[in-house]
Amino acid sequence: MATYKVRGASHNVIYSYRTSAGQTKQQWESYDTELEAVQRKAYIELLQSQKRTDELRQAALDYKRSRAIEKAASKIARDRQDDGEPAIADAPEENLTRTYREFMERFLPAYARKRNFSPKTYDSYETNLRAHILPYFGDWVMSTITAQAIDNFLDHLRKKPCSGYKSYGKKADEIPTLSSPTIKKCYNILMVGFPTAKRWGYVSEIPNATAPSEKYKKRKSWAASAIMEVLDQMVDDPLLHLAVHLGFVCSLRAGEVVGIDANSVDPNDQSLWITQIVERVSDKSLKELPKERIIQIFPKQTSMSSSCMILKAPKTDESFRKQYLTTPLLKEVLCRLREIKENKELLGRDYHDYGLLICQPDGRPIDPNNLCKSFRKWQTAHHIEDQIDFQGLRKSGQMHKVRITQNNYQLVAESSGQSPEVLMSNYNEALDSEKRNLSQLVEADLYSGQATAAAPTSISSAVLLNRVKSDPAFAQQLLQLLLRDAETAV
Repeated sequence: MATYKVRGASHNVIYSYRTSAGQTKQQWESYDTELEAVQRKAYIELLQSQKRTDELRQAALDYKRSRAIEKAASKIARDRQDDGEPAIADAPEENLTRTYREFMERFLPAYARKRNFSPKTYDSYETNLRAHILPYFGDWVMSTITAQAIDNFLDHLRKKPCSGYKSYGKKADEIPTLSSPTIKKCYNILMVGFPTAKRWGYVSEIPNATAPSEKYKKRKSWAASAIMEVLDQMVDDPLLHLAVHLGFVCSLRAGEVVGIDANSVDPNDQSLWITQIVERVSDKSLKELPKERIIQIFPKQTSMSSSCMILKAPKTDESFRKQYLTTPLLKEVLCRLREIKENKELLGRDYHDYGLLICQPDGRPIDPNNLCKSFRKWQTAHHIEDQIDFQGLRKSGQMHKVRITQNNYQLVAESSGQSPEVLMSNYNEALDSEKRNLSQLVEADLYSGQATAAAPTSISSAVLLNRVKSDPAFAQQLLQLLLRDAETAV
């Protein structure tokens, strides 16, 4: 087993491995944060428990190699700083004649490493760069790009039709143009390199361009009653049912759902941990970026693929969290664990045990993009009109928790790995039923003592009680109204 120790500001993981010659060696690894050390310890213990000695030895050698590279790079940087050597050896007059494409090929990988990009973020930059920016500015000499040229580029993007699924089966005049967030992101990617370009001598001045405005389309969400209706109907697909149930109750992203560690489930505590996520990333991003937060790179299903799936640490340290399960959800999770055990016994050595709760029958990971597509297909097949994406389940769960806790944003934010500011800005929408209730409260207060034109509607006690149980906001408003009437009567 591996050991975790703290010495000063260093978080250390100590374990033993066997060399290729059969000798036992002790490995001592140091990390800057507790999260990195705990995740490394868990990975080492996984290799030890499965007796994957070759991979354990390789993990130790990879760590030694990466530390040696870091030390060598630091020494070179110090030597260059002492000698006054510039970061870029090219003469400024040579760089003034280079194209924007040449600059970005040199700048983006270094910038991504400096800013500690995740592979997915790097892929997003690369995708927008290749699809929109380089076709326009790629062959321009970078020093000739002016503010007017950037304004013309933004105008070009506003008229550019979308590609991909948004254009499938549509006539040319029906295809929508690029969204304002996409245009703003292209602008940010275009401009982010200019300060460095000036220092490196690619441009003499930074273009004084103005950022475009953007208008975000709010992500749709469902009320808790709609979620329960969907779960009642989703009996034909138990795995999707569990994924949707987890996404709503635990407010999880798709990558977090398919990355849940089955070994983290604690039935006695009725909880599980969110410690890792599954993502599909490009081979290029893995080549350019450090792999310090990557737990495992899954084997490709086809050698021709230019991407692969990885298991990595969560998006932020706050995303490393404990989630408590409802009793029905825990029963469903335990049923899934029994199913995994049966699959292991049935497939034997053909089962790929990565310790995942939501996985394919043979244990291989599920692409989070495919999970999102499956959820969309299910909604279409069952004629759901007001469809949401999988992230909408997370939003639905957060909004429901905000309501039942009477706007305790701090508690809800901590339980889902968000900041209260993000929660308040993105999950503070009112439901249509709440707006209707508000109108009724205004009517009752404004026209109290007056006969309204419409006759009062008779409501049975059973209907009213059911409404109170299913809608906490209505129950709270009803209580306020009753208290106000009681005060008036006194």
